[in-house]
Formats: sequence, C-alpha cells, structure tokens
Amino acid sequence: MTKYLLCLFVLLPCYSLAAFSQNKFEGYNIIVDVPRDHRQATCAVRYAPQNAVITVTDLDSSTPLDIKACEGSGTTLIQSAVGSATFRANAATNRWCFSGKDKRYRISFSGDNFSGPITYNWITETDPRESGFLNIRDFGAVGDGRTDDTAAFRSAMAYIASKNGGTLNIPDGEYIVSGPVALPSGLVLQGTNGLQSLAATSAINRNNPARITLTGQNRSLFTIGECVENVVIRDIELYAQSNVNTNGIEAFGAYMSAQGFHFDRVTFNNFNRGIYAYGLPQTQLEWQVDYVNLNACRFIYNRDAGIHVNVKNTNWKIEAGLFINPRAQPGQNADSMHFERAGSVIIQNTFGGGFPQAKGGTYLKMLDTANITIIGSQTEAMNYSIVYNETNNPLAGDYSYPITIVNSVFGEPIVFNARRTLVSTGTLYGGNVFRADERLRVYSTGDRFCYDGNILGCVGSREANFDRATVVFMTGQPADGKVRGHPTYFGTDVDFGAPVRMPSFPQNALPPGRQNGSMVYCQNCRRSTTPCQAGGSGAPAMVVNGQWSCL
Repeated sequence: MTKYLLCLFVLLPCYSLAAFSQNKFEGYNIIVDVPRDHRQATCAVRYAPQNAVITVTDLDSSTPLDIKACEGSGTTLIQSAVGSATFRANAATNRWCFSGKDKRYRISFSGDNFSGPITYNWITETDPRESGFLNIRDFGAVGDGRTDDTAAFRSAMAYIASKNGGTLNIPDGEYIVSGPVALPSGLVLQGTNGLQSLAATSAINRNNPARITLTGQNRSLFTIGECVENVVIRDIELYAQSNVNTNGIEAFGAYMSAQGFHFDRVTFNNFNRGIYAYGLPQTQLEWQVDYVNLNACRFIYNRDAGIHVNVKNTNWKIEAGLFINPRAQPGQNADSMHFERAGSVIIQNTFGGGFPQAKGGTYLKMLDTANITIIGSQTEAMNYSIVYNETNNPLAGDYSYPITIVNSVFGEPIVFNARRTLVSTGTLYGGNVFRADERLRVYSTGDRFCYDGNILGCVGSREANFDRATVVFMTGQPADGKVRGHPTYFGTDVDFGAPVRMPSFPQNALPPGRQNGSMVYCQNCRRSTTPCQAGGSGAPAMVVNGQWSCL
C-alpha cells in the first residue's frame, strides 16, 4: 500500500502538468485573399493594420481560457473574458505570440477593405522534429463528404503563409469546400494519389479516396493572386459537383506577377475550367503568370476547357498529360487547352480526345502566341486538332515566333487564320487535315501528309494538305504508294545545286497562274514562241505578261 501511494504521489504531478501545460501560438495579422478591384499592386498575402485588435475565442469549453502573452514578444493583452480574449500584435514586427491550454483556438480580426473580417482556426506550434509538416485535420477538417471544411483550408493557408511556406498533407477523405481558398507562396499541398474518381481500375468503379470537392456554381476551389511564388500541388483529385462556371485553379491579377507553379499527378474533374489564368481589366490583361509546370495531370470532363489561359506571358510546360473531353455542343466547348495569349509553351507526351460518337472540341486553341512546341503528342475523336485565331482577329499572327510540331500524330483538322510560321518534323498528319490560307509558311522535314496511300488511314484521302499555304520547304514524301509522292520544295520551287536545275514540264503541263518572271524548262517546246508551243526539242520558259513565253 505504501508503494502504491508513493507511485501515486509521483505520478499525479506529472499528470497535472500534462493536463494543464501551456501551448505556444505564434503568427501575424495575416490576410490570404485575392482581390479583383484593386488599383495598385496588392499581394494575395498581406497584413492587417498594426493596431488591429485580435480576438481569441475558446473552441474547447472543457478547459478554462487562460491566455497569456509570450514573454518578450511585444504582444499586448487588452482584456480577457469568459471564452474570449483580445490583444494586439507587436507594433514593430506585426507579430503576436500567446500561450494557452488548448491545441487550437479561433483567431479573428477586421482584415482590410478587400478581404473583410478574417477568421482562422490557429493551431499550436508543432514539434520541432515535424516543423513545417502539417495535416489538414489539425485545423478542424473532417473529410466526411458532408461537413464544410472551407474554414479549415483557409486557416491552414494563413498558418503556412505566416511561416512563409510549409507542407500540408491531405489524408484520405472527401473534403467539402464551398468557397475560394487563396494559396500562399511556398505551399506544398499533397494528397495520397492522383486517380480520377470512377476510373476503370477494377470491376467496381470507386471515388478517389482523397479528393477536395467544390460545391455550388459560379465559384472556384483555389485562387492564386499577385506575388505568389513556388506552389506545389500533387497526388490529389480536385472535383466539382457542378460544371457551371466553376474552376479548379483560378489565377488572376493586374500588377505584380505570379510564378513557379508545379502540379504533379493532379486530377481536375468536372469543372467548367480545370485551370483558368487571366489578367484583370485595370491593366488591359497585362498580368503575367510564369514558369508553370504540369506533370502527369489529368483533365476529366471539364465543360469549357481543361486549361484556359489569357495572360501576357506564361512559359508553361504540359508533360505526360491526359485530357478526356466531353461532347462538344452549344454552351460546352469541350476543349483540352485554350491559350488566348501565351509565350514559350511546351506540350510534350500529352494526349487529348473525346469519343467516336461524342467528339470533343479542340485539342489546342490559340488566338495569338509566341513560341509553341508540341512534342510526341496526339489527339483523336475531337472536332479539331489545332485552331489558330478562330475569331479572325486581323492583328493576330506573327512570322517571328514558330509553332513547332515534332513526332506527333494529328488526324483532325488543323486551322490557321493568320500569319504564322509552322515548323514540323517527323509528324503524321491525316488526310485533308490542313485548312490554311497563303499566310501560313510551312517548313517540313520528314513528315507524312497522306500523300503515300500505304499509310494507315490515308487510303482515299485527297492531296489537299497545304493546297493554299506557302510551302517553303518540304521533304520526306516518297512516291511508293497508291498516290504519287509530292516533290520537294525549296524556296521558289527551284532545286539549287551545281549547276542550277529548274523544274521540268511538258508544254501541256506548264503550271498556270504563276507570277511574271517565273521560270521552268519546257521539255517539248519550240524556241521563240509566245505562248509556248509544243513540237520542239525543248526551251527555257518564263511567264511574261501573264503567259508562258519560250526563249
């Protein structure tokens, strides 16, 4: 009995200390919010006025609220009442620090004229061995597919912003979000896998075990604003219950750029636009979003487009992507990618398509761009492969920046409605694909344009590719199939060598409609005849006054 009492005497102080030990809470009067109507540079992460009064509310009534300012922190405790306390941050650093018995408290303050009142669930400082690694459930998220977890996500973003970065883990569960959650710089948000819900992975189609679900219409799940850098999202499904004007990621701004975004194995499922980046009108859409990388991401049944971009500069790389498009119909463009304006975009090893009886819209739609490079990519069951300047804007197009296509496969129509340089190498194009006028300049090496009738899918196709485009250089069209090969073109249809050899035609095949000064060799023409006449041993021929004249 004596030993028992001794043990009890020793353990009780330890238990009491554990039950009533103080936890440390640190942070700033921080605002994480993306404004739309600002008239000067305004970062998505900013601070409330230094004299803002912060209210701490008790979330656990089983323990007394015993809030104390951290010694030496400069935090000023104003008053304390049952269930709440108020204080001000350090006037010099805008930082506050207090201690309390619980693991989580509610923090609220007035915010600014863009954000309105601010409320966060703030957690205690983590174990130093795990510092920087957080769990969304620590901020109050439930993940049961019914509870609204918006406050938990906004709180986590504010906490990470106060640390200038951190990793947020999303364990299995369906997390409901009802309003936009602004993302801070330095964020790593990671789930458990990037499968789309109802993927055909087994005999039973099931939802992704870890997904973030947006409810309602006319809203976005995550937003990105000015001054945001180096955000990583990976191994998670972003899902929308409605595709009416919803976005998975909505990035917008006017003054300060945003840059450095990495999406790895992320699924964007059932939005209007999976990713939507655009500039605001107060600077005529001149905002920039630079250095964006998407790796092995999936865009599933997004109503308008998987990716829609309208910013001044992008520098995007889309690699190993998959776009599964819904049926294109009125009010549903069903495009894979849409770049109104873009610079230095690389699309590599990326597939997009619909279904034979429900074709999608356009794989790649552009209005006006700088360099675009497509490598090892393919689309099928779409209405169009590529459309450039669909609206026929007379200012669109530039010969300075090429669109380069390498080792890809495109069988659906490709439309160019502007000045543009197309460089293509080793790509297979289906029959009757190109719909371009003479403003398109084509530099082709080793491509197959269905001139060879032995190519799969080319039998019966017309030799209509580039019937109006300006073909500057073309090779790789052998005459080994049912349709005789197309000749090699260089410059003005002249083969340069030593000596110079002009193209050779019989008199009845002299090309019509050529400009004055065009020259060929007429195989059977008589010399000094205008127009050229047959029956001779051959003569050089030149177009003079609109007709062929033999010299």
